[in-house]
Amino acid sequence: MKTVLVCNQKGGVGKTLIADEIAFSLERAGVPYNFYDLDGQGGSLHEQVEQDGAEFAVVDTPGALQKDLVKWMRNADLIIIPTKMTNRDIPPLATMISIVKSEGITAPVIYVLNCWNHFRAAQDFEEWFRETYPNEKVVTISQSEAFTQAGALGVSVVEYKKNSIPAEQIKVLISIINYELGIKQ
Repeated sequence: MKTVLVCNQKGGVGKTLIADEIAFSLERAGVPYNFYDLDGQGGSLHEQVEQDGAEFAVVDTPGALQKDLVKWMRNADLIIIPTKMTNRDIPPLATMISIVKSEGITAPVIYVLNCWNHFRAAQDFEEWFRETYPNEKVVTISQSEAFTQAGALGVSVVEYKKNSIPAEQIKVLISIINYELGIKQ
């Protein structure tokens, strides 16, 4: 079984949203998976589930440094680290990047720059990240009410607004995840 770990020491960066979207994509593909919500805030659209014959585990982690975080990262097959695009998010993001580098984490890492908008701060953040970390895999996801509306209906943004910009961005993220994990598309 391959494990996708969605983590950041900071809360409110979109970990649960991304974990839910990964689970929805596995459901659309008919792939059995386990879903673990370690966050405990109750925001996930998916219940914790363990399925017979599961090929993947999706793990949503708490928004705080946990004593087991490095162990979880070492055992993951893919790590997704979302961040919001503000100056307040730089220190916790830098901590996460430092953990990946200093602890010798070998799993591929995808950084998700979440809640992009047309304001200068988001543009500056994205530019800063891409210049500072030019070799990292990055996906940018726009700030959109479509995520909130889809969540209220208990569905993926891909089902809710199939051809919207947020849905297309989630499809890009899922495509990269599928590539990294060897999932046939």
